[in-house]
Amino acid sequence: MAAFEAVYRRFVGNVTAFAVSRCTSAADVADVVAQTFVRLLQVADRYDRDRGEPVSFILAIAASAVRDLHQGSQRRRSLVDRLAGSDLLDGDETERVEAALDAARAAGAAEAALAAGPPSEEQVVRMVASGASPSEAALALGISPGTARVRLFRARRRLRSQLTPDPDEA
Repeated sequence: MAAFEAVYRRFVGNVTAFAVSRCTSAADVADVVAQTFVRLLQVADRYDRDRGEPVSFILAIAASAVRDLHQGSQRRRSLVDRLAGSDLLDGDETERVEAALDAARAAGAAEAALAAGPPSEEQVVRMVASGASPSEAALALGISPGTARVRLFRARRRLRSQLTPDPDEA
């Protein structure tokens, strides 16, 4: 580790100057310097004295860190642009997307509530949620269609009571 510290102290100024000339903020400069030396630890065994000076090797690593930083910034800008495109959705599409997001948020609670009930009810609910009719679920589970419908009814009632907020508490 003492050798790495010596390399760091010797070349941190070079790397910092390099990063300053290619970055737009102090935070980006700090990120590039840190990434350069972290990566140097990972690839130090690839250094070949016959191919150049250590400073060239280290600055090549810094250039890669700068490139990755700029590509990451471009990806973030692209994501923001795509998300801003949600303004282009009409009212129905926006409601559909919001409903899907709400459903995804509620999925964890629904999963826990379903698992907390009797396994026999959970089996029927999962099969029906997967597209089977209650009669098809009954056939697959080896129970009567009436029993499947009763289990489905009980599970739905239990889930509804556990997942629907009480209006008196609101």
